[in-house]
Amino acid sequence: MDIRQLHYFKEIVKQGSISKAAEVLHIAQPPLSQLLKKLETELGTTLIHRYRQKWELTETGELLYQYATQMLFRMQDVKQQIQEIEQGAAGTVRIGVSSACSNMLIEYISAYRAQFPNVKISIISGNSEELLKRLEEREIDIALLIRTSKSEHYDMKILKRQPYVVLIPTSWSSSFPSQHATIEQIAQFPFILLGALEGHSFHENLLKTFDEHHVKPNIIMECKDIPMIVALVSRELGISVIPRMDYTPPFLGNTMLLELKQFDVSVEPVMVKLKDERISKAVSQFWVMI
Repeated sequence: MDIRQLHYFKEIVKQGSISKAAEVLHIAQPPLSQLLKKLETELGTTLIHRYRQKWELTETGELLYQYATQMLFRMQDVKQQIQEIEQGAAGTVRIGVSSACSNMLIEYISAYRAQFPNVKISIISGNSEELLKRLEEREIDIALLIRTSKSEHYDMKILKRQPYVVLIPTSWSSSFPSQHATIEQIAQFPFILLGALEGHSFHENLLKTFDEHHVKPNIIMECKDIPMIVALVSRELGISVIPRMDYTPPFLGNTMLLELKQFDVSVEPVMVKLKDERISKAVSQFWVMI
């Protein structure tokens, strides 16, 4: 029993006769009669009691009719969903994002949802190493992260370079009268160090900059998660140096950002996907939008 047989049987029942069903289906009446007999033989039951003037469904015929109706509806629904996915009007886009780039992702998702409201967005957070691993294992389609030295296996879109800035509690602003901070000033406060990440030289470069200015930072904590660093600074536990990343006021909370001219280092946020890997239409449209 296949979909074609179910479709023909449903039409026979709907039209009330084999001759009318044959007209609607644009096939000859004898093959349609043979199909019905074959279906009854295959199922080992009589589906329709046929008389000279009328015919009626048997109990098993009614059961098959209900089943055929449901299956054909589901098949049509699946076809429609597949078409929507291929056209990018539905489906799922699985995005990995590092904590440093989360604020940037919100803007992209907002723009994408305005164009494709029926596409589901699945977001997974993690550091760069974790996200690249998930990308390799096909657990995500795209990742937004800080560019690392590993790039040969990926298609990459480089976004706007971001400088490192000093993050301080708003209540400590009087200790920094200008819009920038110095390495010497930073050394006078408890310092929350952004932890070293694989493929990034920021950690070593910042400590080297302190050495070059003959000061030693008062490192009280080390953390790889930027939202956590912002939360700690907002509680006045110390200050930190993080990538600028166009953070908005809600994210920054009770903190503020200052320039750090003595540390001429920046990062490149990038959107990456696996090279030469087929992606869905919905994912492709997100990728093109970036």
